[in-house]
Amino acid sequence: MKARAEQFGKQMARRAGAVLLVVAMLFSLSSCNIVQRIHKRFDNHSEDVSKQELARLVSSAIMDKENVADSYSSIPDNQLDGMSYSVFYQYCDILREMSSRHGKITAFRFLSDEETARFYADADKKAGKNAISMKSYTGLTIVELIYKEDYDKTNPCRFALQYKDGAYVLASDYASKAVEAYDYISHYFKMISDSNTAGLESIIKPMLKDDIYISSVVTSKATCLIDFYKQRVKSPVREYKLKTFLPTLVSYEIPETVDASGENIISRTVNLYRKQDGVFYIEDTFVSKGEEVSFCLNGTPALSCGQTYSKTEIQSLFGEPVIEMINSSDNKGLAEITLAFNGVMLHFEGTSTADGSWNSGRLVAIFIYDNGSPAPTFDGKLFVGMNISELLLVYPMIDETGYVYTYETEGGTYKLEFDFDENKNVKKIRLGEVSYKTT
Repeated sequence: MKARAEQFGKQMARRAGAVLLVVAMLFSLSSCNIVQRIHKRFDNHSEDVSKQELARLVSSAIMDKENVADSYSSIPDNQLDGMSYSVFYQYCDILREMSSRHGKITAFRFLSDEETARFYADADKKAGKNAISMKSYTGLTIVELIYKEDYDKTNPCRFALQYKDGAYVLASDYASKAVEAYDYISHYFKMISDSNTAGLESIIKPMLKDDIYISSVVTSKATCLIDFYKQRVKSPVREYKLKTFLPTLVSYEIPETVDASGENIISRTVNLYRKQDGVFYIEDTFVSKGEEVSFCLNGTPALSCGQTYSKTEIQSLFGEPVIEMINSSDNKGLAEITLAFNGVMLHFEGTSTADGSWNSGRLVAIFIYDNGSPAPTFDGKLFVGMNISELLLVYPMIDETGYVYTYETEGGTYKLEFDFDENKNVKKIRLGEVSYKTT
C-alpha cells in the first residue's frame, strides 16, 4: 500500500512538473509575442510615407484613440521629427476633443497657399500684436478635417505637417508648443475650479511683470477671479468649448455666464496667447456689476452723481466757489454750471436765473484734482496721491479696463476714471455721467 502511494506521488510530481513546464513555455511564448508586437508596433520602417498618407495617419489617430499607437508606429522615425509618443498622443487627444463638436470625420483636405495665408492672418489678429506670429512657423502644410455633417463650421479643426529636408514630417515644435499652451490654460481653469488661490497666483504672476503688481495685488486678482467664476460662471469646466488650438493661441468659449446686470445668460471667450518673449498671457476680462460711488468729505458721503442739489446745499459743504461758470442753455434747455473749489470741481445741469446765477442743478460730474480741506475722496478710499498699486487693491481688475470703473443707477451710467503722474500716483479722479462730456 505504501509502495503504491509512493509510486502515485511520483507520477503526480512528474505530471505537475510537465504542467509547470508547459505553463512556463506558454508564458515564455506569450511574453515573446507581446514583446514582438510592441517591437512591431514601434519599429518604424525606413521608407518615407507620402504627405497624403501622413495626413491620413494623423487623422485616423484623431478619429479614434484606439488608432493612436498604430498611427504612430506607422510613421518612419525621420518623419516623426523627434515627436515623442506622449506628445503625439496628447496632441491627437486635444484635437479629438475639439473635433467631437463638429461631427463624424469622413476626410481631410490640404489648405491652399492663399487659405494658409488667411489662416495665419486670422490667427495673428485674434492673438494680437503682442503675440508670437504664426508666420514664425515656416514650411507648414495645414490639414483641415472634413465631416459628414459639420456642426461647427465657423471654427475648423486643423493640424499641421511640415516640409523638412525633402520629406513631409510631423510638425513637432508646432505640436509641442500647442500642447504646452493647452496645458497652461487647462491648469488655469482647474485652479479656479478648485478655488486654489495660491495655485492661481503662480499662474497669473508671470503675466504681471510690472512692479505695480505687488504680491498683495496678485492675491487680490486671484481672489477676484475665483469669486467671479463662483458667482457668475454657470458652465462646468467640462462644458467649456475649445475653439482655437495653436502654439500661439488657445481659445475657449464658456457657454453660460451671467452678465453684469445679473439678468441675462451670455457666452464669453477666454484666450491664451504666447507673447513674443515666450511668456503666456491669459485674456480673461469681465465686467463686474459696479456699486454706486459716493463723493466723500473727511470720509463721510456728501454727494452722489445724478442727484439734484441746491446752491445753498453746495455752499454749506464748500463755501463760496473759487470759480463759477454758467453757460447759456444748450439744446435741452439746460445751463451748464461749473463750480471750482479747493481741490474739487463740480459740474451741474440746471436752469440759470434772470441775473445769470443758478438755484439748483443735477450733479453730472465731479473732479478731484488735489487734496483740499476738508479732504475729498470717493467712497473714503480713492484719493489724489494714492499709488496705482493701492488702486488695484480696491479694484483688482481695473487695469483690464484701462483704469475705468463703471456702474449703473436708475438715472444713468457713470464712469470713474483716473489720471496718473510719472511715478504712477493718482493726480486726478473724475466721476461722471457717461453721456456728459467734460474736459
